Amino acid sequence: MKKLGIYIHIPFCRQKCNYCDFYSIKWNAESEKKYVESVINEIKSYKYEAGGKYVADTIYFGGGTPTIINPGNLKVILDNLNELIEIDKNAEISMEANPNTLTADKLKAYKEIGINRLSIGVQSLNDEILKKIGRIHNSKEAVEAIGRAGESGFENINADVMFNIPGQTVKDIEDTVSEIIETGVKHISFYVLKLEKGTPMFTMEKNDKIAMPDEETEREMYYAGRNVMEKNNIFQYEISNFAEKSHECRHNLKYWNQEEYIGLGPSAHSFLNNIRYSNPGDLNLYCKNADAGKFDRIIHEELDEEDLITEYIMLRLRLTEGLNTGDFEEKFKLNFNERYKSQINYLVNNKLLAYDKDFIRLTKKGMDISNYVIEEFM
Repeated sequence: MKKLGIYIHIPFCRQKCNYCDFYSIKWNAESEKKYVESVINEIKSYKYEAGGKYVADTIYFGGGTPTIINPGNLKVILDNLNELIEIDKNAEISMEANPNTLTADKLKAYKEIGINRLSIGVQSLNDEILKKIGRIHNSKEAVEAIGRAGESGFENINADVMFNIPGQTVKDIEDTVSEIIETGVKHISFYVLKLEKGTPMFTMEKNDKIAMPDEETEREMYYAGRNVMEKNNIFQYEISNFAEKSHECRHNLKYWNQEEYIGLGPSAHSFLNNIRYSNPGDLNLYCKNADAGKFDRIIHEELDEEDLITEYIMLRLRLTEGLNTGDFEEKFKLNFNERYKSQINYLVNNKLLAYDKDFIRLTKKGMDISNYVIEEFM
């Protein structure tokens, strides 16, 4: 059977962060109950598309704040999923978590239901920065949460770190990354803050109440964080992701390898049968549709062969491993070197692309202007 990734969007938060544009609402018990019932209905709706055809080898609970709901309800979702799509015995089952929701009892429950990877939203270990972006934890709570997770038997832990925050310095980044590495995490997601329309921080910048770091400072922060990680054997494998060997996020690799995945829950995105689609970002509408046994999914793209080729190049070049020309030829029955000879020569000559045996990959210089490099193949 074919391998499949499952993403489950849990749309509840205690408080929305000032930079976040992901769909989420304030939690209450009744909404949680209706949400779980609706996700179960959506799982069943995939009976003919996925039932008996796939094995799920990665599952990812994202949000929102997945740790805000009852662990028993996560088990109910997993049990219903396993009735339709076999869950591989070695599946990576990840869950995002806010530091101050990770109690010892919850961690024990997560282990018991099969969750084996945690992604903890640290963002910064500077308390002033945390307040500025609206996080509801402090640095002490973040470090303690990572420690509790390790003590509870979790060996595969990611920490999210954000840079390019107003008021943040290069030293802040170096200190945060260094301290996180000391906790023993094996994976760090290192994201640049980009202000999205509709978020409080976007409005604050528009009204000149905050100022974003300039482009040069942003790059310095990125290099500083990357250097600290590399010195500690946490190596870049994707533009924003770093890990010790064998601790790369298998679920996220599905996105970059153009593999299939199903998204469950309001606003969740899917890629199945060469179609990219999503659920509406509205819990009430999602539950109403589920009650009626229908899911009016939003079709974003129906990818033809040329679309798939372009997207595959874009996704693979995000990885430090790069694009394997042999894999490209096997997948698309085309010779990559012949098709893109002029682009390869131009980008290699300008030290934006490196060609090593069968792999084409971005150089560090190319990674800094990855969008420009990728556009050459469009």
